[in-house]
Amino acid sequence: MEKVTNIEPDSELIRKRYETLLSLYNDYFINSINDGKADFLYLSKELLHCAVNAYFDDIYKYKAYAGSKFADRHKQLAYTMIWISRFKPIQLKEGAKIDTSFLTINESFAIFAGLIFLDPSITKYITQSFYKHLVYTLTYRNLEGRGLASLLYVMEAAAKNGVEI
Repeated sequence: MEKVTNIEPDSELIRKRYETLLSLYNDYFINSINDGKADFLYLSKELLHCAVNAYFDDIYKYKAYAGSKFADRHKQLAYTMIWISRFKPIQLKEGAKIDTSFLTINESFAIFAGLIFLDPSITKYITQSFYKHLVYTLTYRNLEGRGLASLLYVMEAAAKNGVEI
């Protein structure tokens, strides 16, 4: 097995991932929120940057540990979802009426971004029950990237075979 020697993230990759997530939030995600709730949200660019840096740290640590030069898209998606959920870059403004959708807004964004990176067409196969399970898991469970990546792989395979999940 060839030893991986360069495990430092490329700053250009960090910038691109950060800008992609920022664009997904500003151009798509925030527009999907109705009932005037979007007026009470803002995206902390600093926390988003921290989430992106943590994502790359984990991916490169995984590569070094596994002796791999490549992390598949399921691992990329899983680590993206985990770090957005942990850093919580979407913040609430004063005056927001707190409800479950506000309390799990970062997990919802993490799933949204993850599914965009994976394959947006599979969303039609995701049941409300499974979606709620993903939100709950990202909110309250201590996740390992490889475990979540496996779940996402199975989820995608089922959806591509027309199976509702």
